[in-house]
Amino acid sequence: MPDWTHELPPLPARPARILLFIAMAGEAAPIAHALGLRQGASANTSTSASIELVVPGADPIVGVDRIGPAYASWALTRAIAVRRPDLVVNMGTAGGFAAQGLGIADLVLARDTMFHDARVALPGFDAIARAHTRLSPSDATLDALATALGARVGLASSGSSLDATDGEMALFARTRTLAKDMELAAIASVCAAERLPLVSLKGVTDLVDHAHAGGEPAHEAFVRNLARTCARLAEAAPVLLTALRGED
Repeated sequence: MPDWTHELPPLPARPARILLFIAMAGEAAPIAHALGLRQGASANTSTSASIELVVPGADPIVGVDRIGPAYASWALTRAIAVRRPDLVVNMGTAGGFAAQGLGIADLVLARDTMFHDARVALPGFDAIARAHTRLSPSDATLDALATALGARVGLASSGSSLDATDGEMALFARTRTLAKDMELAAIASVCAAERLPLVSLKGVTDLVDHAHAGGEPAHEAFVRNLARTCARLAEAAPVLLTALRGED
């Protein structure tokens, strides 16, 4: 029996409409430039598919990006209601784990995702809160994409905090988590409810285990490495989208 509770639909062979969801404007800009996209516009980037870029945007009061699971769910649900895609693709940054052999600007293809900070000690409700979901690519597709992108394949876990507790660190070690972000599990939950396929590629900006052990704090590493990691994601974006559109 698989570890995950939910499983998303398989990838379409040739999607006509792709929704590209990116959590932060700073992450989106270089990726959009590489793909010839602008937020809120549907670009016919090939004869086989259009790509629409969705970013939650900045909060009008605080003036910073709307980050975290709640805003990811809100923005994705709105976008799906306006123009239902055939495929959702999530790209963005994440923390990585040196114990799993990852370094700054390395890429992670998510095989599955969950909420690592969900703790609900009630039968059934715990599984719903954890929302452990297998994403759409098959193992063979993940292997092929990983080779093309120079990426690792594994679990990308989501939570509402940039740092991690001792209990969460133990869970990361036990599950061999490769990446830690703040939106993928929420995106996967929406896709599960809407029965939409999902692919996710993350770039490492900080090392979670180094920060937890007293090294450079996650927020400082994130800021310092953001441009470098987003440049790596921008390089990977055309390769990933070409492969997902079923093009040569």
